Amino acid sequence: MTSSIQIPATLRPSRKKAAMLFLVSLLFVVGGIWMVRDGQMMGYLCGGFFALGLPVFALQFHPKAAYLRLEPDSFTFCSLFRAHTVRWAIVREFAVIYVGPNRMVAWNFTPDYPASGSARAISKSLSGYEAALPDTYGMKPQELVELMEGLRQSYGKTRNA
Repeated sequence: MTSSIQIPATLRPSRKKAAMLFLVSLLFVVGGIWMVRDGQMMGYLCGGFFALGLPVFALQFHPKAAYLRLEPDSFTFCSLFRAHTVRWAIVREFAVIYVGPNRMVAWNFTPDYPASGSARAISKSLSGYEAALPDTYGMKPQELVELMEGLRQSYGKTRNA
């Protein structure tokens, strides 16, 4: 599957997953409303909390809200309209990591890439990796790692970082 992708390519998150999360949140909001109608004050907390997720999951259906763009010199991942570009040349390795029950695609930067802020250090201490993608974009995590590692090896040799 991964060898058939032509670069540049844009991968998108699963719409089924976003729809399922939206529906589950909606059910909890309705459940919270029923709790309040039955006199249970905890319904406000339940309904209010899950109501916050409704616009987030609804936004996932906008084509510019979330994606992974693979290009010869870099990859760009976007979540909730915030895009981050990473050049292949500054990535040392990709791997699949586990964060609770979730599998994610993570990477470490090259040793000469300057650290900025404490987020990388915290991520490294928690997972062993400095950064991770927010989604697997419709692929199995291992397939995405293999694709990205192949692109890093092919295109990351030029040090224009």
